[in-house]
Amino acid sequence: MEEQALGARCAEILSTCLYANIATCHDSQPWNTPATAVPDASLDIYWSSWTEAVHSKNIRANPLAFLTYYDSTRARGTNNQRCLYLRCEAAVVVDTKEAEAAHALLYPGADIRLDDFFDSGLRRFYRARPLQAWLNCLSEQQVQPDTIDMRREVPLQAIRAAR
Repeated sequence: MEEQALGARCAEILSTCLYANIATCHDSQPWNTPATAVPDASLDIYWSSWTEAVHSKNIRANPLAFLTYYDSTRARGTNNQRCLYLRCEAAVVVDTKEAEAAHALLYPGADIRLDDFFDSGLRRFYRARPLQAWLNCLSEQQVQPDTIDMRREVPLQAIRAAR
């Protein structure tokens, strides 16, 4: 599959999968949490969360995160090129304009107070900026003795171009 087609597949996954697994780590303790996570046009991914959630604390201590998107309802062995892996740098959104954009992505048409996401508010918007992306290219049933990797790296620009 060529880069353009791989980018299109990744863009399709991002447009159809509403939830991501967000893996974080702090003090050698891994943590993974599902969240509604929506990308913008430039591929920055946003979610909102309680400030004291484990992944929120982890991101404050260590900005590295790993996100996966996939359709968990697919039959086993049929998820080939249907799982997107993203190595990211994550951060709390501190800019009001960026928070407004995150709000529009995550809560379209909803009337919420942005003040609840700053200062003494209990929630924050978070952003994950992808650094690398991969698609799975084999199921575990397809692995052979000469298999080197079960994933194929996809250039971020190919994903952006397809969105």
